[in-house]
Amino acid sequence: MNAPNQGMYKLSQIVDMHGEKNEYKQDLNVSVIDKEDRYLRYTESLDEHELKVTVRISDCNIKLQRRGIINMNFHFEKGMRTSTFYDSPAGRHQFEILTHELDASDTGLYIEYDLFESGSLLGHYKYKLERA
Repeated sequence: MNAPNQGMYKLSQIVDMHGEKNEYKQDLNVSVIDKEDRYLRYTESLDEHELKVTVRISDCNIKLQRRGIINMNFHFEKGMRTSTFYDSPAGRHQFEILTHELDASDTGLYIEYDLFESGSLLGHYKYKLERA
């Protein structure tokens, strides 16, 4: 295993729910760990809370895990529908993700997907993490 690499990254997330778009941006210190897969680790702010985030990048899919006030495991595979869960103070939700775009490089990551609950579209999401 290689030692972690640290660097500054810019995170941009766009959420389009029912025609209302919101964009969230943060500057993050990201640890990059190369094993068999590549792992990105960082702490993300959500209101007054902090979430520990781990992104696992493999050849054909990406897994994004958040831990803190919310707990989630999202599995992204281009063109595929995957099932996942989301735990929050409001309870546990079962979601499906349909991934439209998935691009990972040495300098960043881009994911575009739709989120469904009980077959209904909740929103369209864009997640972009790039080296600053």
